[in-house]
This record gives sequence, C-alpha cells and structure tokens, in this order.
Amino acid sequence: MSETQGHPAVTGEPTAWFERDGPACRTIVEVAVPGTAEEAWESVATGPGYRRWFVEAELEPRVGGALVTHHGDFGDSEGTITAWDPPHRYAYVEPDWMGEGTPVPDWTTEITLEPVPDDGPPATLVRLTSGVATEAETWGEDIEGTLPGWRSALRLLAEFHTHFAGRDTAQALVMREVPEGHRLTVLLGLDGAVVGQQATARAEAGGWHLAVTGTVIEASSGRAGEGPTQQDSVVLRVTDGTAPGVYEFGTMQYGETRMSVVRGYLYLPFGADPDASSAARATERDWSAIVDALLA
Repeated sequence: MSETQGHPAVTGEPTAWFERDGPACRTIVEVAVPGTAEEAWESVATGPGYRRWFVEAELEPRVGGALVTHHGDFGDSEGTITAWDPPHRYAYVEPDWMGEGTPVPDWTTEITLEPVPDDGPPATLVRLTSGVATEAETWGEDIEGTLPGWRSALRLLAEFHTHFAGRDTAQALVMREVPEGHRLTVLLGLDGAVVGQQATARAEAGGWHLAVTGTVIEASSGRAGEGPTQQDSVVLRVTDGTAPGVYEFGTMQYGETRMSVVRGYLYLPFGADPDASSAARATERDWSAIVDALLA
C-alpha cells in the first residue's frame, strides 16, 4: 500500500515508485487533490485542463480519440485513447514513442480517480500508471526515467487545485539549447534553494531586469542534476503580483541535447486585466529576452 493510500489527507505531495512485473514495467504516481472527481477530471481529461499541470494538449474524449501533447522544442507526442469512463478512468497508448522506424512495445498510460474516504471536504486520489507490458529489460530505464517528470506534473496538479482552482490558465514557455555544464538555476541565483522557503529568480542582462519571488515547491539542483534526464530545476509558487502561478526554471538533458527551460503556469481570475493569455505572452517575451541575453 502506498503512503497516499494509507494516509488519504490532502498534502499536495505525490507518492511515486517504479515497479517491474516479469516482462512489464511501469511508473506509478499518485496524489490527493482537493475537490470532487468531476473537478479533477476536468483537469486530467480535457485539453484545456492539461494546460493547468502538464503541457498544451488536444484530447478527443472517446475511445479511439486522439491525444496530442506538445513539448516545445522536443516535439509532440501522439496517442490513442483506449479506455474512457468519466469521471473515473481513462487510458491511452503511444505506439511510436521512439519515432517511426524504431520497433518498440506500446507505451500505455492510465489515469484513475477515486474519492478520498474522509469526513472532511471532498478530495480525490489521482493515480497515474505509465509503462510497457513487454521488453522491460530493454526499455525499463526509459520508463523509469519518466518518474521525476510525472511526479512534478502531479505536484503541479495538486498546486492548481489547492491554490488556484477556478482560475483561467495559460502557459509561457522559453526553451534554448545550451552548452554542456550550463545551469540556469545558478545564473538566476536559485542554486541552493530549499523547498518550503522563499526564493527569487533574478536576472539582469542586455538592459533587462526581471525578478520572480515565490515559495519553493520543488528543487532538484545539483551540479550533475538528478535522474536520467540530468534535470536541474527550481519551481516557485507565486501568489501575488500581476502574474500569479507556478514557475519552473531549469536545465535538462535529453540524449545529446541540453536545454534551459523557463515555464510559467499562469493562473489568473477570469475577467482579470491582463487576462491569463496576455500575461503569459508578456512573461514569455520578457524571459526570452533575458535568457537570450544571458546566453549571448
């Protein structure tokens, strides 16, 4: 039994593990979020909902429907929905996740929602299971390598439902290829950030000055990064100012490519001026200028 199953209180902190079962292997991540299953379903099973905690996406809500997720400069992922039972469960399969021409087993992801048995306000346990049914010896490292990313994503899901539920959402994304050894967290003064404490991402370059202050909700800093993706990042929750939301600043390695990433999940009340989309475009413009100046 996982920690979340044994202690259903809503903490916002995911439980995550990797398991092998004969030729199969999978990552499993679960988190309890405030709200009903219907409210959580809107976040995890709709295109606009994906924007709140993962990436931009389009989803056709039916068996046989397409699910396309957009990962910036890393391209798109395409899947087909194989199970659809709102607001309890859906699953999708990605058959060509290594690109056309590379024989791989189907990669299946399932998301289930269960009410948390508690006398308090409604809460929902969200569980994500993702992996392959065969060839674990060959592809297990790739499957396990997704664990940090899925854990971060479900932490963001809990952040939205805990601190920003009911708000409009837009994303800002800046990605730049960088040389070996580059660490954006160091350049922004975030090296050594501690979860639960306040930190400021601050940069002055090319005539630009930007600063974002918030509570650290995730920090995976280290000279070599952590995990197969060599991720080195700090995530801040920002609750004041004109662009509240969650901001990730980091550098990650995928194969031979090393990228610095600034991603903002902006959560603004409906009717705000500027609205979420306008705030996201301004954030993207400003951080693009700063990152380009830092790399010049």
